[in-house]
Amino acid sequence: MLKSRYSPLESLKIMGHAPNQVMGPNIELLLWNVFKCKKKGWLEDFKSLSSDKDLILLQEAILNSPYDVDFKKSLQHQWMMARSFKNVKTNIETGVKTGSTVAAQQHYFSVSKPSEPLSQTKKMLLATVYPLPTLGQSLLVVNSHIINFVSFDKFSTHLNQVFHMLENHDGPILLAGDFNTWNGKRLRYFNQLARSFSLNEVRMDRKPRINHLFQHLDHIYFRGLEVVNAHVHTNIHSSDHYPISLSLHTLNPVAIK
Repeated sequence: MLKSRYSPLESLKIMGHAPNQVMGPNIELLLWNVFKCKKKGWLEDFKSLSSDKDLILLQEAILNSPYDVDFKKSLQHQWMMARSFKNVKTNIETGVKTGSTVAAQQHYFSVSKPSEPLSQTKKMLLATVYPLPTLGQSLLVVNSHIINFVSFDKFSTHLNQVFHMLENHDGPILLAGDFNTWNGKRLRYFNQLARSFSLNEVRMDRKPRINHLFQHLDHIYFRGLEVVNAHVHTNIHSSDHYPISLSLHTLNPVAIK
């Protein structure tokens, strides 16, 4: 059975070094589900895409692989990886990973309450908080991979967990990840929750994929920030998801209100 291949794991690994003291006012972001780094050319594409980024949000990231050294020895980013399960045969751990040029002031991680069928694995969220140039202001970043192959009730339960992370933060927010919104009901519920937190979705030109049922699974929502530019890298094929680059600008407190 598939579930015998995996063991549950809920833990956090911190690697690398963040050189900067505050995030912004200009923020360059990369969002990418890296498909467990299985495809040829992944590392070369990743290095090219991430070299100028202030924030990097990865889903299906891995640990205990030959790629670890690039994260452990990084002098450009602090890396936090929230792991949800381990392959008992290879010892490779899977989860979400957030890289930042600024050390996180706070962090929180949590696995989904429901499990996916067959494999009995769970999905992970990682919330990190970074200081902004305006004294007393901070940016909340929530990197999420939402559970798949389950009923709508279980999907909504996990999505509620994610949005619960936003409840006590008054400042700017970035909510991004692979939300597995492959049907209208899931997407409508997602958008309903986003509106209740005054979040706007980043609009971008897309290229639907047949393996995603021609729906968009990766989303970025924001509050208290200005979107300058968004780009989907449809020329990159080293994952089953296209990477997304985003340029943002922080707002002063008056503008946020």
